[in-house]
Amino acid sequence: MIEFLSAHLMQLTGVILGLITLIFVGWTRLLPATSRQFGYAVATAAGAMAVVYLATAPLQQVLGIGEDPIRFLGYTAMWIPFVLVIGAIAGASKQLILGLLGVVLTRVWVTYFAGFLDGIAMILASLTPFVLLVVGIFLLYGPFERAANEQSPARSLLYSKLANLVVLAWMGLVANGLIAAFQLVDDFVGGVVLVYVEIILVVGFGALVLRNADALEDVSTGLLSFDEDASVPTEPAETQTTGD
Repeated sequence: MIEFLSAHLMQLTGVILGLITLIFVGWTRLLPATSRQFGYAVATAAGAMAVVYLATAPLQQVLGIGEDPIRFLGYTAMWIPFVLVIGAIAGASKQLILGLLGVVLTRVWVTYFAGFLDGIAMILASLTPFVLLVVGIFLLYGPFERAANEQSPARSLLYSKLANLVVLAWMGLVANGLIAAFQLVDDFVGGVVLVYVEIILVVGFGALVLRNADALEDVSTGLLSFDEDASVPTEPAETQTTGD
């Protein structure tokens, strides 16, 4: 059983994520039309990771490349919709959303390229993801949370749940990376833990978003329609009077 799972872990994970993607798409169709963009976003994230796991072996054979670049491309395709969704729900400004997206994607790719460096460059590149992790947590629990607190109770609560899930997933991925780096477990156990964290993140994020249709209906902006002044109270319009 262990040998079978070890040999087919990526394919099995891809099938599971593919089924999750189909469930998310079907669930999205039950949402009001104005809220479906959020459902399709989380379905896209799940589908991206499903493609990664199903396509890695064929692409390795055809292109002769390793697993890591394919996986990190999948992470990029997963985190973009996640960040856009959490930013829209929080009512964050364009600058905050793009800032968090930059932190997340920089952290992803610095982690990847650190393996190609050595010496001081490798040390600095290895430490950078930890610094960016702190920055990301600060953004989620600082300005993003303040923006979310200005929204409806349903949106604020949904944001808090999503932020907590994302931070827990980040911590899980960091812990798994450290365990693998120090070879505290074998490759199979490390792979299973990695898959577990990724599936929990995808399923948890998607289910939270899709189950909270009332919070989604309260979001007036689209995922790509950034609110420049999301955290700035709007001033009442001045009443103009005309003279005789």
